[in-house]
Amino acid sequence: MAIIIPILIFIFLSMGLTWFFLANDHGEKEPIGALWIAFGLGFLGAIAAAVIEYLVIPHRYVSVGAQPMSFGLLASFLSVGLIEEFAKFVPLSLFIYRRRYFNEHIDGIIYFGLAGLGFGLPENILYTVGFGLKTGLMRLVLTPFFHVATTALIGYFLIRAKLDHKPRWQVVAAFVAMALLHGLYDFGLSAGNSLLLVGSLIVGAIMTAMLFILYMRAGEIDQAAGLATVGRNAFCRHCGLPNPKHNQYCNRCGQRV
Repeated sequence: MAIIIPILIFIFLSMGLTWFFLANDHGEKEPIGALWIAFGLGFLGAIAAAVIEYLVIPHRYVSVGAQPMSFGLLASFLSVGLIEEFAKFVPLSLFIYRRRYFNEHIDGIIYFGLAGLGFGLPENILYTVGFGLKTGLMRLVLTPFFHVATTALIGYFLIRAKLDHKPRWQVVAAFVAMALLHGLYDFGLSAGNSLLLVGSLIVGAIMTAMLFILYMRAGEIDQAAGLATVGRNAFCRHCGLPNPKHNQYCNRCGQRV
């Protein structure tokens, strides 16, 4: 029954991160259905990635715990990074890129962060159930938001390409960089080398910090571009219409703001 504790903490952290994303979004409110689709695509991506990894990666390289360093181990984890980042990013990008509500810089963090959450939360729960309390606690320390951070960073470059007409190669470069970083991160955790382990811990901490830094940066860009405002009742909580005069009732839908 002790394994319930890290599972509940994973769920609590996921709910808290989602609340933070939405509570600090000062632009047009996102459709609830679209948010669930982003999370669901991440969840389905986790299933697809698990199947692909089972089929293409030698089983001796995917066991939990430290393993002797080898080129095969490194290549396997680099493949894992590529597969998992593809599964998290590509389906959602195809779905959401041309949607009307994908229209603020902060949306690149919110939607793709939720896809990473949909991928990472069930993965963490399954590892905890399958391998026990110790594994759950280790993942609680090492990887609670790693999947969120890597996917959100690529999403940030995608929304910059859409809204600011940044070169598309930057999105590809961000994807390749995150896939490589993901693979090296996993390799460091499993290679049985203390220096590589510390390196992975540092990478995980930096990526988590980058997640929040990019989120705040995206919000600042939106405010500067007039896509978001700061203040009480800045937007209607029901229809999302801007409310620059901070009225108590929305001029569009009539609901109390």
